[in-house]
Parts: sequence; structure tokens; C-alpha cells
Amino acid sequence: MLDPFYVIVDSAAWIARLLPCGVRLVQLRIKDQPDANVRAEIKEAKALCERHGAQLVVNDYWQQAIDTGCTFIPSRPRRSRYG
Repeated sequence: MLDPFYVIVDSAAWIARLLPCGVRLVQLRIKDQPDANVRAEIKEAKALCERHGAQLVVNDYWQQAIDTGCTFIPSRPRRSRYG
């Protein structure tokens, strides 16, 4: 069972530091980065989590997360029908 509390970080480098400490659920939340950087961070974070048996959550860049093969993605934002 996953812990209901989890760490939120802005880079795969942070994930690499935390996983050996026993973190099993981590959210990657990147802000204001070019698409190529975001994809590279997601790919690296996913590989790290897979090696350590941890679950990765990608928040803001759901399409890149899906494209990278991530499976735990919060519901994407939906546009209002009214504006």
C-alpha cells in the first residue's frame, strides 16, 4: 500500500536523492520549462522510480507523461463548455 503523503519535487535529480531514503511515492511537478526538458525529466524520473519500485506521479504535463509511458496521471484539466 502506498503512503497517503508524498514528496513533490521539481526535478529527477531530487527523485534520485530521495528514492534511496525509502520514498515510494513521488510527484514530479515541473514549471515553465521547454518541452524537451520536461520530456527528459519525466523519462529520467520514470526510469529511477521503476528501478526503486516507486510510483511516479506527473502533474502538470500529462500529455508528455502519457507519451513517456507513465501510468499515474491526475485527471487532465477540462475546458469549460461555457467559455
